[in-house]
Amino acid sequence: MLRKLIRTLGLGSLALFQFAAALAAEGPAATVSGRSSYVLADSIGLGLHLEKLEAGLQAKLGGPSLINYDAGRSITGAGSPQGKSALASVAADRQIIARASVIIIILGMEQHEASFADSQQELMRELKIIAPQASYYWVDIGATISIHAANWNARNTIIHDNAGRLGYSVISRYKAIFGPDADPLNIRPGQNFPGWGTEPGYGGPGNVHGFDAELSRSIMAALDAGDARAACGKAANRRSYILGDSIAYGLQVDGLALKLQEKLGGVSIISYDGGRSISHRGSQIEKSALESVEIDRGFIASAHVVVIMLGTNQLEPSFAESQRQLMQALRAVAPHARYYWVDIGATLAAQVDGWSARNKSIYDNAAELGYSVISRYKAIFGPSANPLRIVAGQEFPASMADPGWSPDKIHGASAALSKAILDAVSSDSCAAGN
Repeated sequence: MLRKLIRTLGLGSLALFQFAAALAAEGPAATVSGRSSYVLADSIGLGLHLEKLEAGLQAKLGGPSLINYDAGRSITGAGSPQGKSALASVAADRQIIARASVIIIILGMEQHEASFADSQQELMRELKIIAPQASYYWVDIGATISIHAANWNARNTIIHDNAGRLGYSVISRYKAIFGPDADPLNIRPGQNFPGWGTEPGYGGPGNVHGFDAELSRSIMAALDAGDARAACGKAANRRSYILGDSIAYGLQVDGLALKLQEKLGGVSIISYDGGRSISHRGSQIEKSALESVEIDRGFIASAHVVVIMLGTNQLEPSFAESQRQLMQALRAVAPHARYYWVDIGATLAAQVDGWSARNKSIYDNAAELGYSVISRYKAIFGPSANPLRIVAGQEFPASMADPGWSPDKIHGASAALSKAILDAVSSDSCAAGN
């Protein structure tokens, strides 16, 4: 049905002609003041075209925009009416893509690939060879047809999990349709879009197409956020201080201090000690976290960002009370800093109940004590992992282990946690204007 509509309208060829004409008008040697954009999509792209997203992108970015869509296509499988896979369109649009500053991908509903993750990697590699300077975004799946929901949930998990590794940001169509609290990793089979009936022709209840205005707004908001992060990345001299136990040592080995300095522009210090807690001393510098705050108060006073990773060592009679004591001591020294607390990601079977309880305190006390939570547990096991219900004895992914650390159930995955910290502090610090 949708393919017939596209054939009747002939929109894909017209849009491509208009985009090429706009580029030709600039001249081959002209300096382009605006930024062009390219959207590579399946049938969802038609709705965005009809919603005039291209005009909106051109108004926002100042350069020409093209939505290349084809109904029923995947990364490797051809659609209709163009009869091109996404990879074939990338080859055909190479010159256009090379000029693009923003590239948005809307693919994943059609399940033609033997391995979607491998096809994702191939597509991103081809695009980045052509446009290494572009900012990349991938739109997750918002469709809800009951017979496909389980597979689409699996696809969304891959889309979200691979964002950091493949170098794109995720824009959630599922959240655009169902609201900010909706979980794109748990699509409800057969749920109709708000105020809509079931879309016919797909073999089960639910919807595929629609809510294009809402998705367009989410795309625009994501571009605004990306521009803000880029502008913030140019800011200088935002200092950061990491206060932790042995997990922080893994971050020191991973080079997080240097990464933070490169990202935020200011000096970064990591204070760590194996086996310590908020109030009890560790084994190397033999200082509790509270004692380190007193020792490092001169630097902490100048810090814009403070990240805390404590709680794995269960030594306090009341962890919640020790949290309050630590935050009070820190805020007395650095009242204007932005604070973050890293939850517990360790999985030793004998301690998971206590660690899950600690994580609940970390999350429950965030608003009262004035910090944001960065999830080590999710950084290790993916965005659908629940840090309030740590899986007893679960092994860390082998490829993420830290050399030299032997049980992976406590230490390791430092690169994944470093990335989660960098993403959180760069985004939030920019939003706050720090």
